[in-house]
Amino acid sequence: MANKTPRIKREPAPEAPKSKAQQRADRKEQRSKIVKIVLVALGCLAMLLSVTTMACSGFLNEATQDEGYHLTGGVAATVKGVNITEDTVTNQIMSLREAYGYDSDEDWAQYLADSGLTPESYREQVIDSYAQQYLLTAAQNEYNITVSDEEIQEAWDEAVSAYDSEDAFIEQLSTFGYTEESYKESLGNSLAQEKLRDEVAPVDEPTDDDIVAYFNENSSALNDARRSSNLLIKVDSDASDDEKAEAKATAEDVLAKINAGDLTFEEAVEKYSDDTASAPDGGDVGWDKLTTFVTEYQDALSQLGEGDVSGVVETSYGYHIIKCTELFHVDGELTKADEIPEEIRDAISDAIVSEEQGAAYTEWWENYQEQADLEINPMPEDVPYNVDMNLATAGSGSAE
Repeated sequence: MANKTPRIKREPAPEAPKSKAQQRADRKEQRSKIVKIVLVALGCLAMLLSVTTMACSGFLNEATQDEGYHLTGGVAATVKGVNITEDTVTNQIMSLREAYGYDSDEDWAQYLADSGLTPESYREQVIDSYAQQYLLTAAQNEYNITVSDEEIQEAWDEAVSAYDSEDAFIEQLSTFGYTEESYKESLGNSLAQEKLRDEVAPVDEPTDDDIVAYFNENSSALNDARRSSNLLIKVDSDASDDEKAEAKATAEDVLAKINAGDLTFEEAVEKYSDDTASAPDGGDVGWDKLTTFVTEYQDALSQLGEGDVSGVVETSYGYHIIKCTELFHVDGELTKADEIPEEIRDAISDAIVSEEQGAAYTEWWENYQEQADLEINPMPEDVPYNVDMNLATAGSGSAE
């Protein structure tokens, strides 16, 4: 196995250290995104910046004309015998041009130049995006890939479970331009792509030798992993100085009871911790190499040996008391897979499967495209997005 950059994903910084159940859900969600990431890398979803949904009929019928520009008619390209109309391509490009306010030819030419594009190359990218989206739908039909409403709802419920309520999740989605309906559609697409990947690019589970080799190649990112439990005395972001002082005093009092042996750490967590996610697990928030903690928490944890309990650690969430419950360290090279803690071993296995399956899927997808016989016709000169590129000012910088 060749030496490579570690592929185990580190999750975004949480609002507080996560429980085992949350970490498992995060890893499952991450795996469900793999195919979508691969497809984006291939360009399958590229350039669809102003289209929220597409159906197969969009490749067969003339697009509806918007006021203000000329439509030429005709066929832009053919893929697997299906026509992509010139007007469909024109409306797609013009919708982006209008949405971003490139009203003048100078602004439009500048956008294209800053993006390293011309009207012809931009058109080809849009055609390629439509063609690949059609091919993806065709492949799913060929392999009888379906996603039930129940599967979409299960994925939705899993996503919601990471938030305080469904309303809170929907509010968060809105900041990214999603509605519940559009996000569920996206979930359905991701699940369908994942099923297609599993169908066309199945891979065997990694062997123990594979796992050992992967760990040794990436030991700098995986060695010295610490598992920890967390006791949190929460402080609201708008708390007064007196409220902060009271919370800190409570944390110090709890720490004194732990150090005196009046309470075990686990008993203290059950009685005092405001981290409702981790408290049912005795405060367990998993391995630091498989997630990302806030800086103050991680810095304190990195100083602890197995069984050690920290002092009171202040973060933006309040006051923590941290216990290092396990320390995984390997001198030299690892020789046996069963020496690796189960959660880390599972994460390595997932990373290997994702990498191998991604490569296999990419190879299959490239072959599938080659067999599709995509033919792109010349661009009509009078399409409304055609512009004299000499209108662009050289060296003005890159487009956002």
